[in-house]
Amino acid sequence: MPDDPLQHQFEQAITELRGLCDEDVDLAERKHRLGVRKELNKLHGLYTAWQREMDAADDTESETLTEIRQHLEPLGLADYGTPLPELARLAALKITEK
Repeated sequence: MPDDPLQHQFEQAITELRGLCDEDVDLAERKHRLGVRKELNKLHGLYTAWQREMDAADDTESETLTEIRQHLEPLGLADYGTPLPELARLAALKITEK
């Protein structure tokens, strides 16, 4: 068993879902079992933990994009407020011109 109880619950849920896909059960039974598994996942906090991880990743990504913008905008390649992908494209063009 893994040291992290949440990891254990996640692995158990995956194993159960894989087994359900392999079993020969009718659609109604499959839907019932999936509903039960979904409720168990909620009770074990799997969705909440995943959402916290995603939020943390979004915060980090947002900070990184802000830093990139802060480096590119002062170069004067385009007007302030230009979308970041366009700033990156213009910076790449400038680099390859030299």
